[in-house]
Order: sequence, then structure tokens, then C-alpha cells
Amino acid sequence: MKTKRPLLAAAAALLVAAGCSSVPAPSREWIPKDELPNPLLYVPPPPAEGSATKAWDRARHEEAKALRTADPARAELAARDAVFTWENLFESFSPAYGRAISDAETPALCAALRFGINTTRRAYRDLKRTYPRARPFAELGEPPLRPEDTKLGADSYPSGHAATAWAAALILSEVRPAAAEAVLARGFEAGESRLVCGVHWASDVERGRLVAGVAVARLNVDPDFRALLDAALREEAALPAPPAPATSADPAADPAADPATETNPATGANP
Repeated sequence: MKTKRPLLAAAAALLVAAGCSSVPAPSREWIPKDELPNPLLYVPPPPAEGSATKAWDRARHEEAKALRTADPARAELAARDAVFTWENLFESFSPAYGRAISDAETPALCAALRFGINTTRRAYRDLKRTYPRARPFAELGEPPLRPEDTKLGADSYPSGHAATAWAAALILSEVRPAAAEAVLARGFEAGESRLVCGVHWASDVERGRLVAGVAVARLNVDPDFRALLDAALREEAALPAPPAPATSADPAADPAADPATETNPATGANP
């Protein structure tokens, strides 16, 4: 990625100007792809046509698609989750986290999230390039939830949105363990939104979460990320104790967000 001004350097400059000089300035903006575990060696190919997992993908798609009319609020949330901006990401996790996440109020945390998510994006790129996979709306010849998503290409595997949401949830859980359950529920819910939108299969979302977990494990032994994470921990400790984190919507009311009721016919177990 070529930029006139490195993203983290620009953010760091703004934070210093605002008096937040305690946020470390990392030597790079992410961990390069070549320093990450090769996903082609630990993530299997997409499920084959006629396989039990492919049938499961289609069944989950129908369940999630039904929510568009059965639960308009869930459909609206899925549409909001589809729009990736840093501000939208921070705002979407703030209720579960228990305090506002923003460059103004939690600059070190935001810097850690940017570094972590930029790394996660590089962790799944080779999978998308190696395994072209049609998205549900294209394969089934039906409209997605958002008309603009018809422009998305045949790179459904894995889900980048699910990966970035899960990476964010894991990082936030490290900084504020008291909010872990609510934050992880929000991260899971954001991944399930891709099913409601009709732009990913359930196996895309699962594999995205797998890659995110591996990326965050690698992040935790990276000196640049650890410096940012340690700064976020100090920042959190210095802030007033927030109220109890908000709980996510009852997953039992949302088949697209209930891992306990999902059985993968390929394994007979909950994925």
C-alpha cells in the first residue's frame, strides 16, 4: 500500500499535537505478510460442491436471509456492520466495551486496534487470492441485503469483515477483561452480519475468525504491537471505572448469531 503519509505516523502526530505523547510511535504500521504464519498451510480450501459443509453453508444462508424480513432491526445492524471505517468500528464496539472508544478518549487503544487490524488484513490476503469463491448472492442469483454489494467480486473466502471484527474483539478483551464476554459477543455478531447481508457463507466467516486468532497470537509477540498494547493497558487503568458493559442481544432470538444451535454436518459438532 502506497501512501503519501504513513497512517500510524499521521495518527501519532495528531495524538502528540493533542498532548497524548504517551502513545508509542511504532517502527511500522503492521506486521508484514511474510512474517505471519502462512494461512495456506493451516486453513483448508473452501468446502467442495456436494459436501456436507457446503450443504450447511446453504442452510445457514437461508436462516440468515430470513432475518431480513423477520427481524428488521437485525437487518439494519448487518447493514451498519458492512460499512468499514475506523470510526464505525470503534463506535460499534463501544457499548460492549463499556466506554467510548475514540482517538480523543482512548488514543492508545485505537492505535493498538489499527496496528492489529492492519496486520489481520494481511494475514488473509493469500487465501482470497488463492481460492476464488462466488458470494452467496452471485452463486444463487438473488439480491444481497445492500444493493451496492453486487459490486463485490468472487473473493468470498474468507470473510475479511469477520476477521477484522474478531481481531478487534480479541484485542479489546485483552485490554479490558471485565468486558470480554460482551466484546466477544459483539465481534461474533459482526461476523454473522455478513450472512444476513448475503455476501458470505458461514464457512467464510468461520475461517476469517480462525485467521484472526492466529494473527492476534502473532501480534502478541511483536515488540511494536506489545508497546501499543501496554500503552492501552496503562491508559485503561488510568481512566475512571466504566459501568458494567452492555450485553449483546439474546442469541437465542437470532439464528444468525447463535453458535450453540449451529451444527456442522461435516463434523456433527458445533463449529
